[in-house]
Amino acid sequence: IDKVWKLNRLTDVHGRRYMLKAQALELFFADMEGLFITFDGIKARDLFHAKLRGNCKAPLLRSIKSLSPRSLFKKSKLSELWKKRKISNFQYIMALNLMAGRTFSDITQYPVFPWILADYTSETLDLSDHRVYRDLTKPVGALNPDRLSQLIERYNDLDGFPEEEKFLFGSHYSSPGVVLHYLIRQEPFTSMHISLQSGRFDCADRLFFDMGGC
Repeated sequence: IDKVWKLNRLTDVHGRRYMLKAQALELFFADMEGLFITFDGIKARDLFHAKLRGNCKAPLLRSIKSLSPRSLFKKSKLSELWKKRKISNFQYIMALNLMAGRTFSDITQYPVFPWILADYTSETLDLSDHRVYRDLTKPVGALNPDRLSQLIERYNDLDGFPEEEKFLFGSHYSSPGVVLHYLIRQEPFTSMHISLQSGRFDCADRLFFDMGGC
């Protein structure tokens, strides 16, 4: 079904990457809907953005014209709003994700949030108790001693590799596979997971079960 996007409801325009190139835009509207548009290249994207800003009537569109995440962040005063508790932690981190180029419209660039809690079994949590939080001095991959020892063993087994090519983790913390792993029980991610696994679910012992087991 075709949908009409009304420019008089347009509020924000953010630059996006597509296929690792800065050749896309994401338009946001007052009803919280988003439209992800890809172009043939950076020049075509920038020309469309200039025409949109200069020739179209979009009274709700914010005045910040730059597509640079750094410029957007500096002009947004987000940190000051967060420090003064004018916006929540969720709103702050979500805004940082959007400014940095992350989007719900592309699972290769899905929004990311810090892993904070360690207790996923208690029925209630006392947020003043430091034991409910994970050790923030370590990366997530180092929290489980057994898993860390396996990673180090694999790293040491890469004897034939130059030192700069050795690695602990074989994939990025945010990738289509990771997103589909955690969101497997919600469409369209269920179908996307099946497609990724050549038409079937992955092995049962590798499927996401609960946060406590991650």
